[in-house]
Amino acid sequence: MVIDVDIDNRDQVYNKYLQASVNGVENKPSLLYLGLKTSPYKDEISHYPSRLTQKPDHKNLIPFTKADATFKPYPIVGQLPEIDEQGLNFLHEDIKEACICIGSFSEGEFKAKWLGRNALSNQEFWSGTKIVPILNILSRLNTKLPSTNLDHCNLRGTDQQGNQIDVPVIDLIRDIISYDDNIATSNSLGAMLKRFSPQQDLENWLKSLTGNKELIFRGRYGEKPFIEQPEIFDQTTGQVILTADPKPPEWQSNTISAYDLNRMISMLGWHHYLPQTSRLPGAQWHSIESVIKAMGSDPARLADLAIQELGLQTEIDSTVIISKLGNGVTKLRYRTETVYTALVQFVKRSHKNLDQPAKLITLSMALRGARVLEPRDFNREVLELDARMVAEVTEILHRAVMADWI
Repeated sequence: MVIDVDIDNRDQVYNKYLQASVNGVENKPSLLYLGLKTSPYKDEISHYPSRLTQKPDHKNLIPFTKADATFKPYPIVGQLPEIDEQGLNFLHEDIKEACICIGSFSEGEFKAKWLGRNALSNQEFWSGTKIVPILNILSRLNTKLPSTNLDHCNLRGTDQQGNQIDVPVIDLIRDIISYDDNIATSNSLGAMLKRFSPQQDLENWLKSLTGNKELIFRGRYGEKPFIEQPEIFDQTTGQVILTADPKPPEWQSNTISAYDLNRMISMLGWHHYLPQTSRLPGAQWHSIESVIKAMGSDPARLADLAIQELGLQTEIDSTVIISKLGNGVTKLRYRTETVYTALVQFVKRSHKNLDQPAKLITLSMALRGARVLEPRDFNREVLELDARMVAEVTEILHRAVMADWI
């Protein structure tokens, strides 16, 4: 049964998460890094791609949220959507920037409603931005060779210690998302994937997709690239497809918006729902499937916890949760920050009335929270912000299943 979340219950939910976050320390929030092993959906990840192709037939499966006049067609590539900047006033004040996109269908067309809080404010989104170079690689590979499957591509080069490396690209991507460090650190791998084009070109590519002309995307992630001059080749043919920019990068900063991250993850997850003019350029489904499965391995299980707290486990199926975390303690802004970007989709069925059609719920989100205490207590800031982020994701999913976005 879905819980009724009034303001008192929201405090109660937050306090419950606060108790659960007690083992967190600076730079390692315990709920944010809960880990895939704890997830009830860890064995369902291989099914995520097929679940993201199912569309309402308006007989056995209908959209849960009706696409009223506030829903518009998903914007074409490079076009900014209309974002309701008052639509997320229900979020706690610790959520500084946020963008949520609610998906629905009307007469066979996919429609979207965009809600924001400082959604176009360009800020540091920590490791949440690592999805951008991943999707850039995917787009460029398939633009050059549409038949090439990302699963059949390897990356090779000489690492910082002089070792010759030759590994599957998808294993690198999974390492970036999961933080398993099977090959190298997430930060060094994230920086490496940004070496396949001049940073200005990568930034311009991102601008051309989201329409946010003010963003800056020329930073790395605190570490040198794992390989400075990597190349990507097709395992089956041996053909080199992408090579690194020969010039040393001029690193600056990654300063983008919650909207940009939301746009990127929604273009990935909703590929089958979008018209060609709105899709990630060149991207082919056989490669997108691989990235979707990799993004199912994010240690942040905020949506898992929210589903459990709302008592939805027995009411939903065909669940998809793809996400990317980010976090850090910033000296510049003098506070602790956390980022959560996710696309969540599931089918809700009525167990009381089996004749009722099942309902498809799908939404994407990007949130950046911040917490500062006086006097500073980094560990306590981490605990409180960790609990707050999960509590707000719980409230977002609660509104999704109540179709309450006022």
